Amino acid sequence: MAIAKISRPRRAGSTVRYLVSPRDHAGRPRESVSVVASTIGRAPDTAVKFLNHVAKLRPRLNRHLYHVSISASQTDRELSRKNWAGIGRSWCAGMGIENYMIVLHDAHIHILGSRIRLDGTAASDRNDYRRSELLLRKIEAEFDLESTPSSHVVDEARRSSHRRARSMKELHAVEKSGTCHKDFIRAAIDEAMAGVPDETRMRAALDEAGIDMTIDQTADGAPYVLFGFHGRQYGPRSLGQGYSLTNLVQKGLRLSGPQNATARQIPVPPWALDVAAEADQPRGSQTHDEAVRRLRGVGHEAHEVITRFRSAKLTKNGPPDPDRHDTGQLRDDEPPDVT
Repeated sequence: MAIAKISRPRRAGSTVRYLVSPRDHAGRPRESVSVVASTIGRAPDTAVKFLNHVAKLRPRLNRHLYHVSISASQTDRELSRKNWAGIGRSWCAGMGIENYMIVLHDAHIHILGSRIRLDGTAASDRNDYRRSELLLRKIEAEFDLESTPSSHVVDEARRSSHRRARSMKELHAVEKSGTCHKDFIRAAIDEAMAGVPDETRMRAALDEAGIDMTIDQTADGAPYVLFGFHGRQYGPRSLGQGYSLTNLVQKGLRLSGPQNATARQIPVPPWALDVAAEADQPRGSQTHDEAVRRLRGVGHEAHEVITRFRSAKLTKNGPPDPDRHDTGQLRDDEPPDVT
């Protein structure tokens, strides 16, 4: 069993119409379409109306929908409608989704669900791909299905060789010219990594191919590598986790300088060596007191602006203001709005 795709559609209507349509996205007729389980109604209009009402419970949560496709291996046993419904319910329960529709298409199911629950809480979407794959391994054992090898998201041993699958745009580029930028960059990196690579030799080899390699650190000190080609930067998200700095070091890349044992140790950049020693000293109390005074001043200004706004709002539809040159005391008709 494997998850074909997890997506987060913006609107429920178009997704529901696609799920219950007798034809697929290419216009080919489907052998069978049936709603095997649902907690939001089996009629398309009812399901859409239900999901739209649920969305009002969390109006600031824009992407609350899940569209998931789950399929079984061709060598697996034939599953009944009840089996497919049980698989879908188990997946929704494991992911914390209580409002869903499960539609059976031939030999796979589609699940359209909402992260928003009826009590207003939302199911977590943190690490949802990893959690979903671990959940499927349990479902395979529960329904006596063939076990599918885990992806690099779960199996750490496969991360060093992971290559991101081609997108539709890249597939068209390969059909047209025989290759795409990402394939060219990956091939150049693999060739530069052959033998006993070090950072200097790898940079020289990639420069000959027109690729610029940049090793840097994030704000929290985590190292990363980017490969520049034709004005764009490519990293492990676009090339695959096998081309992250950590995995390249594990495969034999030696970094320059004394810190060449692990990718977690990157040479200190030159700009960091010029920082004055007093920069590491804690700030004095005088600076702190000045910052506090400035913050209080901003608070007083904001309070005055709010007061003027409320006063203007109260007198918007009232009588005209008195003459500004009148030195007499102004009439106070009602107490101030600000306490």
